[in-house]
Amino acid sequence: LSGTQQNDVKRQHLLERLLDAVKQCQIRFGGRKEIASDSDSRVICLCAQFEAVFQHGLRKSRGLALTAAAIKQAAGFTSKAEAGKAKQRNVETLN
Repeated sequence: LSGTQQNDVKRQHLLERLLDAVKQCQIRFGGRKEIASDSDSRVICLCAQFEAVFQHGLRKSRGLALTAAAIKQAAGFTSKAEAGKAKQRNVETLN
């Protein structure tokens, strides 16, 4: 694999791990009044995944927008209409 392909594979892996951590927190804390804190291993994992994403450089340019949109959609924070708008904004950002 070329350097660009390796970076793309690593980026995809980081995003998948981040989205999985978001889903785990959503399953545990979603719809509850309980506060998610670092006393729960799922929250610690989510923070670690964010740190890995930021260290990798996904926060730069389109990476952060794509990451934020994916997290919002995976966590159910947006309606389908809002998700469509976010996706459109990301496509425009890429162009």
